Amino acid sequence: MNSNRAPPSRTVFVVSIPAATRPRSVAIDLVRVIAVVAVVTRHTWYDPDGVVAQVICPWAIAVFFVLTGYLWSSRKTLQQEVDSRATALLLPYAVWMVLISIPYFIWAFTSPGLAETAQELDLSQSAWATRLLLAVVYGSQLLVQPYSACWFFTVMFIAVVLLRYLGRFPRRYTWIILALTVVITVVVPKILWYPPLGAGLALVCMLFIVLGQEFRKVRDRITRPLVTGAALFAIGALAVYLGAAHNTDGVLIEVKLSTYGYPVLGLLTGVVMSVGVVLMAEAFESRIPDKAAPFITEAASTATFSMFLHPVLLWMLKNPQEGHVPVQNYFIALLVPYVIAVVCLRRGWLTWLTGAPRPPLPVADTIGRLPVVGRPWRSLVGSS
Repeated sequence: MNSNRAPPSRTVFVVSIPAATRPRSVAIDLVRVIAVVAVVTRHTWYDPDGVVAQVICPWAIAVFFVLTGYLWSSRKTLQQEVDSRATALLLPYAVWMVLISIPYFIWAFTSPGLAETAQELDLSQSAWATRLLLAVVYGSQLLVQPYSACWFFTVMFIAVVLLRYLGRFPRRYTWIILALTVVITVVVPKILWYPPLGAGLALVCMLFIVLGQEFRKVRDRITRPLVTGAALFAIGALAVYLGAAHNTDGVLIEVKLSTYGYPVLGLLTGVVMSVGVVLMAEAFESRIPDKAAPFITEAASTATFSMFLHPVLLWMLKNPQEGHVPVQNYFIALLVPYVIAVVCLRRGWLTWLTGAPRPPLPVADTIGRLPVVGRPWRSLVGSS
């Protein structure tokens, strides 16, 4: 055997991960999961004066917009933003609105229950149902179950695209628009409720996004995220306890209804609590087992499907004769959309309902065609 034989050459392949599967934080996905659970909980026990509403309403919607700002990329063009958000937000919105509306308006034009509501408004049943139908086209912020969360998608689209457009101009113009919006929330907040597709609400939610961007700028200075996050959330909770979540008329903050809590403080409380949740999740990220991380990411990917379907299930399960909502209704509304969405995501089915262009898990090694176990953002390196 010739010991002087040169070793065989080795070629190392470094495989880049496609944009759709590039590194993503499990902590951020965990926050999304927590927020969806909070929204389902809020819609199940819909009592503005109840404990559930007091705990959840100040931050559960704000956190989605804060995350959008926190993850903001300055490299996107306006056209790229419009294209990606239209696929993720507007396409599911359009399809879901049709799917929800067909059975709902069959019921609306024939149900004795709706006839009683119409009589209270001094309208015929068909006239009242027609108004509801027009509201579906005009903007779902005007509607209740089974459209409870639909408004979020058009508002998110408008807020993100508008902010991307404003990025072409000096930052002060964005702050001027936000300052004027805050003034409106104090003086005449209800006028923000009426523009089509929730465009007025988008101005308020743009504030959450911008403050999320500002949070990103200082994030690296926060060396103790768990302590800082817990402190911020506690400060927000204390503010809620002292009345920051209610306006001067005692109405609880509810962005969809264009009520924003105590002037200025109500909005800031939601941001402070959202930042606290993000920091605490990031503090725990290193403790999340590798085997659990993909399931958290997958659960976060079901958010769009869950946000649309859970109010429909709650509406179908609602029993007007009962003075409370059975606990099993909550678990049905929480788990059934999750299970269906997971099946769709793994199979790549019904992407126009999930908002996902392709199954997010597992990421495949394009050389060996083997699934990557553990975290999906791990580098892929092969050799031959």
